[in-house]
Amino acid sequence: MNKGYLALVLHGHLPYVRHPEVPEMLEERWLFEALTECYLPLLNVFDSLQRDGVNFRLTLSLSPTLITMLDDELLQERYLKHLHKSIKLAELEQKRLQNDPHYRHLAGFYLETLVKIKEQYEQYSYNLIKPLKQLQEEGFLEIITTCATHGFLPLMASRSSWQAQIQTALQLYTRYFDQPPAGIWLPECAYTPGLDEVLKEYRISYFFVDTHGITHSRPAPLYGTYAPVCTRAGVAAFGRDPDSSRQVWDRHSGYPGDPWYREFYRDIGYDLDLSYIGPFLPGNNIRVDTGFKYHRITGNGQHKEPYLPAMARERAARHAEDFLHQRCRQIEQAACHMDRHPLVVAPYDAELFGHWWYEGPAWLNFLCREIAACDILHMVTPAEYLLEYPDNQAVDIPMCSWGAGGYNEFWLNPSNDWLYKHLHRAEDKMTELADSHPKAKDLTARCLNQAARELLLAQSSDWPFIIHSNTAVEYAVRRFKNHIGRFNILAQMLESSNIDPEILEAIETRSKFLPDIDYHIYRSHTTARRPATARSGYRILMLSWEYPPKTVGGLARHVHDLSCALAALGDEVHVITCPVSDRGIYSLERGVHVHRIHPDRLTAQNFMEWVGQLNTAMVERSGKLAEVFGTFDLVHAHDWLVGDAAGKICDQMALPLVATIHATEHGRNQGLYTDLQRHIHSLEQELANRADLIIGCSRYMGREIARLFNQPADKINIIPNGVDIDSISPDREKKSPGEEKSIVFLGRLVPEKGVQVLIKALPLILQQAGPVKLHIAGKGPYQSELAKLARDLGVAGQVHFNGFVNDHDRNKLLGRSDVAVFPSLYEPFGIVALEAMAAGIPVVVSDTGGLRDIIEHGIDGYCAPPGDPAMLAHYIAELLNNPELARHFTRRARRNVAVKFNWQQIASDTLEVYSRVRLKIS
Repeated sequence: MNKGYLALVLHGHLPYVRHPEVPEMLEERWLFEALTECYLPLLNVFDSLQRDGVNFRLTLSLSPTLITMLDDELLQERYLKHLHKSIKLAELEQKRLQNDPHYRHLAGFYLETLVKIKEQYEQYSYNLIKPLKQLQEEGFLEIITTCATHGFLPLMASRSSWQAQIQTALQLYTRYFDQPPAGIWLPECAYTPGLDEVLKEYRISYFFVDTHGITHSRPAPLYGTYAPVCTRAGVAAFGRDPDSSRQVWDRHSGYPGDPWYREFYRDIGYDLDLSYIGPFLPGNNIRVDTGFKYHRITGNGQHKEPYLPAMARERAARHAEDFLHQRCRQIEQAACHMDRHPLVVAPYDAELFGHWWYEGPAWLNFLCREIAACDILHMVTPAEYLLEYPDNQAVDIPMCSWGAGGYNEFWLNPSNDWLYKHLHRAEDKMTELADSHPKAKDLTARCLNQAARELLLAQSSDWPFIIHSNTAVEYAVRRFKNHIGRFNILAQMLESSNIDPEILEAIETRSKFLPDIDYHIYRSHTTARRPATARSGYRILMLSWEYPPKTVGGLARHVHDLSCALAALGDEVHVITCPVSDRGIYSLERGVHVHRIHPDRLTAQNFMEWVGQLNTAMVERSGKLAEVFGTFDLVHAHDWLVGDAAGKICDQMALPLVATIHATEHGRNQGLYTDLQRHIHSLEQELANRADLIIGCSRYMGREIARLFNQPADKINIIPNGVDIDSISPDREKKSPGEEKSIVFLGRLVPEKGVQVLIKALPLILQQAGPVKLHIAGKGPYQSELAKLARDLGVAGQVHFNGFVNDHDRNKLLGRSDVAVFPSLYEPFGIVALEAMAAGIPVVVSDTGGLRDIIEHGIDGYCAPPGDPAMLAHYIAELLNNPELARHFTRRARRNVAVKFNWQQIASDTLEVYSRVRLKIS
């Protein structure tokens, strides 16, 4: 029985080091070493766990600087050259040591390892972001971000610097991962009061602090570090567990100090003659680590025994068992005093695993496998824990960090305090420049953006850290002075209104970092992204071809619920839509002004002609509304059918346009095969191009919009659909023993909904789960084909077509059902799955499209491969035969729906898009 959770958190960061001006740069080896010893081995571990079906969960933070370097073609090319040189050295070492009985096995070991690393890197097409992103999409990793350049936030002078560090990081993360991160790793785990308010503005759910950040909070946390706390702004803070940290961090008392592990501080780069090793060193003479380390730790003395990889791997396995045993004992003790499952948060620098502790990846591999077989302890990510326990104790957290001394002294001391007078002066100057150029364009905007980029790079916490650590001091000082110097040059050109294009271009080419940076973030009279609730009162013109009671698909319900939620927040919403027989041309419904086109204006029999009439009438109606109600703040268009009207209205009234693309013609048909489909696709393209910002309902839709219509990532916003959970409360009917079980599908009867796959699965379900009735609720042109398929398979007697159901009948149908199934082949979102989850019905869905954003496989439902009747039948039967598992899924699912997919939250997120689009055109 599960008694608690472990959250393993790996923090991946390197300073931005890229020097195209020289053929070889010593400090670029920091990245190359990390790739060879840490990130590629860790990815190998993740891949092997996935292949073996191990259900692991880890949290990985990736700094924007690291992400940018991993994606940089120049650095990828240089790393390949570094790998080739290392492989050549391994081959030479194999020859040199071929007769040495103590070390010859190690030369072969390193050669084999490096060749596999090279093959793995080539397999990933030289880019680690793609496999990491896939692991996140498949639910194994929760990837978060940190600040743009890992700046030490408590020592910055202005709130705008906090915003710049955070917003640019979020923009870059979203560009690569198609969604914003749930949490953030504060650089050096450094927190200071007031920072949580900025995190809340950017909708960041959680961050991490060191142990004393929790234990020194006021009031004292009830559960210590075994549960997150909540700041006054409503952001969760997770505290580092001290026991698990010591076991892994401490080189002397922890696992990395075991005598069988590889000795980090002995390397042939220092041991061998320069005449031999020189060609493999920078400049042929700079002694550095090569990665060829032939000794184990052995003991504290100078004498070191040969390293034995097999023995070290065995020790890693034993240490993984010990770590799990210690955590289980911790959890069992803590659980006696808590009303929730205790949580052990174990955060580490990612480079500990493989670089500093060579056996770290192997230990992690063994640990994940051990936990997967453990009943007491389960792995969890912070976001998952917050879903299960959304309510946490509110406290005030003091300033803290995880650096030596626990506060600021590692980053502010006599060795590096001189940096801050330059940084604070630059922060003030950047705000002054941003304020004095509110609408800069062309060369001026480029200059301002580059100044912001140089300031961010100068703020990196790496420079004061390196200086105080007395390692690469000369490089850190040079980098800091270069960034501050470039900032000052740019500022002088801006103040004199004399920008030299050649100087600007020369500075820009030195950095490929943060391409989407916007200097406006430093303006003193605005915040980066104001909370939605802080800016209500918009007058919104909403365009939708359908609106209840006219309901063809999910679009009508979405527009209705969003409009009502916006009106409830104080905004004035006007919807222009199609006529309905029993409604007039105007009505006020739940605070929403609904304007219906007069039916006399829509007389065409041809569909596209009818769409043209609708758009013409919408444009005319909008002009009359503006005369009566006043000017609007923006237009929000839903799908291509109203795209022409939206563009014309925005042009006539000089308004910004937000477009929600609910689905695409290409996606619905899995291609474009007819002239009509291609024409509709072109209209979708026009709407996407014309819109100032686009909303997609899922990460899948965001990627589809970007790919099909060639739209930039920063133009696309992901906001899910939602449900009113209070309106979906069916009375669950208790079944008598032996009574026939019931499966339900709700949706349009079209091929892309995959009902044919469900009918094909029905004979297998009957074999595995006994008598069952399939209820298919919905209408559509595919119904006759589905009925014929049921007859051909001999299951027509078990299939009932219920036709279209209203909300009341839907609730009754859900109340009688044991499982709800949505086997879509194409699904931009899947609101019916949310409705079933809200109703407390266990769900099985296809692992496709937006359904992946709704269901976490094995946690709150099952995801079957799309188009696979056998696997679909297996998961449905599993839920029909295991009522306790079904109840567990429904509890988690209903909680998930209430937290993530409520309309108040969705309306708030939409208001933030409105705020951005207004700022964009101002």
